[in-house]
Amino acid sequence: MADPVATVEKIVKIGLKIKEAVDKARHNEDECCEIRKRVLRFSAILSQLQQTGMMNGSPAMSGALEDLEETLEQALKLIAACQERTTVRRLIAAGDLSKQLRRVKDDILNKVMLASFAINAHTTIVLLTIQAGGQAPARQPQDTGVTEISHNVQSTIVPRAMADLS
Repeated sequence: MADPVATVEKIVKIGLKIKEAVDKARHNEDECCEIRKRVLRFSAILSQLQQTGMMNGSPAMSGALEDLEETLEQALKLIAACQERTTVRRLIAAGDLSKQLRRVKDDILNKVMLASFAINAHTTIVLLTIQAGGQAPARQPQDTGVTEISHNVQSTIVPRAMADLS
């Protein structure tokens, strides 16, 4: 697994390339612009998160970000194909390319949700580690029965962790 920080840097660079490529797109402009908008927003959020130092040492986050990077590379290739100048080729490929752009746009959204889940899980682990006084939280024994899920928004974990930070 690659370093999450390096992967974020690659994602931001790909986002800038996508931005430039969309400016030169000759067809499927709406789909390309929507992809650019999503990529730039997520890149900005990831850059902020990277600056906090929260992204270090998370294999789950690394994998999710690498998956997103691959999808963005595919999006960049498709957007570059939207820059074709020849009319005949453009007319033949435009419909298929539009479908591919919609698929990659949906794939970006799915990968962003996966990365978000990985980031949330990593943040929870960090908070639990802080709560435990800097030691990794003890693993809970696994129960093969049904796990009871609390739907109480006012969890006791976060307030205790925040109290420890004070």
